[in-house]
Parts: sequence; C-alpha cells; structure tokens
Amino acid sequence: MRIYAVADIHGKRHHLEAMYGVLDKYQPDLVVAAGDLTNFFNWRTSLSQLDSLKVPVMAVRGNTDLKRIEAPLKKGRNLSLLTASPSRVDGISFVGASGTLVLPFASRICLGENKRLSTLPCPMDENTVLVVHPPPKGICDRVGGKFSAGSKNLAGFIRLAKPGLVLCGHIHEHPGKGMLGKTQVVNCAMGSSSLGAVIDIKKGGSPQVNLLHPDEIR
Repeated sequence: MRIYAVADIHGKRHHLEAMYGVLDKYQPDLVVAAGDLTNFFNWRTSLSQLDSLKVPVMAVRGNTDLKRIEAPLKKGRNLSLLTASPSRVDGISFVGASGTLVLPFASRICLGENKRLSTLPCPMDENTVLVVHPPPKGICDRVGGKFSAGSKNLAGFIRLAKPGLVLCGHIHEHPGKGMLGKTQVVNCAMGSSSLGAVIDIKKGGSPQVNLLHPDEIR
C-alpha cells in the first residue's frame, strides 16, 4: 500500500495544487493528513477540495481545525476522521488523536494531553500507523533551528505503545523523519522545503519513506 502523508495544508491553494501533482505522479492508494487541513475561515472550501480527491483521505484535526470540521469529515464521500478506534486497510491499522497536544506556545485545543493519549490503544504493533498533529519531543521538532518544541508525553507514549509508524506535522520548519525506539516518525508538514512524504508500507514490513521536495512536482 502506498500512502501520501501530509500535514499543515492550511487550506492554501498552492498546497492543494501541489497535492494534485503528487497524486498524479506517485498514484498513492490513500492520503493521510496529520492535521491543520483548514484555516479558521474558509474551512468548508478546504474540506470540499479534499473530498474531491481521487483517493480516500484519512485525517485528524490540528490547531487550526476547529471541532466543527469533525462532522463533515465523518460525512464526507471521500473523507474519514481517524480516532482511537482502528481503521484497517490492507492489514494496516490507522489510529489518530486530534488536536494539538501541549506545546510551548498557545493553541486553542491543546488541553488534556494525558487524557487524549490514554484513549489510544496500547500497546500497538508494527502494523499500526499512529497519526497525530505535533511531533514527539526530539524528532523533527526544532523551531527556528533553536529549540525542541515536540511533546515529551507523546514521545513517552510512542516508546511504550511501539507503533510501526507515526505521522505528524505542526513544526513547518522541520519536515523529515527519524527513529524513536523501533518506531519510524515522519513529520510530513507542507512548506517551502517539503510537500509531505510518499510511504510504501505493507503488513510485517518496514515503512519505506520518500520525503518530497517541491522541485519534484513542477
């Protein structure tokens, strides 16, 4: 199965146009969006455009996605909201936690980190993909190249749960990948240096991650 992983679309037209190019070139089976699909204003348009993509879209909310987008995600023709209840595709389980977990800057929906993490299945296994908005502390989480802004509690949960793959975003300046124990973590934020990642994954195998640069889709 081929996944196109993205985060931090923010409803921006050039991000959506870049996504169309990635879909045409790489032909993924599934889009997984790790939050900040919309902005605070034109969220209906953003969701409508995502719902029109040629492949299914699984998503969680980020800090610019207010709770009101959950109903359209659940009712969309091509959209689905990832939750603590696993969604299974080709032997792979997808689980998600919406919102922005506690970080060192303000967010309207960052409260209740431990409560949110406690709803997720634990332990997980190598065939589970965990989708969250913020990165775990120490993995692709540097703000301005100066300080680590990831979630310490999320990092601890990942070490305990041991999913095969974690998809996140939020820190636009630090897209990339890294290992946390035996878990592959991918910050798939869209930005000036990244269009997310194409990931090939199969049951019992290690994820093969291809980080995408904007120059590839022109």
